[in-house]
Amino acid sequence: MKYFATMLLAALVFSTGTVMAQPRGGNRGPWPDRIESYKKVRMLEALKLDEEHSVKFVTRYDTHQDVMREYDKERNELIDRLDSLARADAADNAFDEVYAGLLEIDKKIADERQNFLNQLKEILSNKQIAEYIVFERNFIRELRQAVRDVQRDRIRDH
Repeated sequence: MKYFATMLLAALVFSTGTVMAQPRGGNRGPWPDRIESYKKVRMLEALKLDEEHSVKFVTRYDTHQDVMREYDKERNELIDRLDSLARADAADNAFDEVYAGLLEIDKKIADERQNFLNQLKEILSNKQIAEYIVFERNFIRELRQAVRDVQRDRIRDH
């Protein structure tokens, strides 16, 4: 059943025949939001939370995701700068500032993840936190596999 739900989601994502590229400028569009909503529903089902704990969890999760999106945006901008420097055949020392920025943003990302997991201890048991961590990993794997399956089916049908 879990595989069917993931396949259904992937089929919906690609049913328009367009690739789910996120436009520059922060306009995420409807598909990432739909996937995120689906993910939250599945997550809450996996964690078996009551209404009060669900609200607290989702509030903290949303805040965490917003922070992580900002860090991802900053990180991608730095990687774009690296790309520009590499294409311009810049001198080695021109990369140092960007490398330092990447190391700093990676530290912020790690700190944010640790802070979020620590905050979850106020809402979830240790077992539920473990289930959350495993769910995150498995959801990403299942989504990637569903996308691969849809792409393979599209190639086979043409």
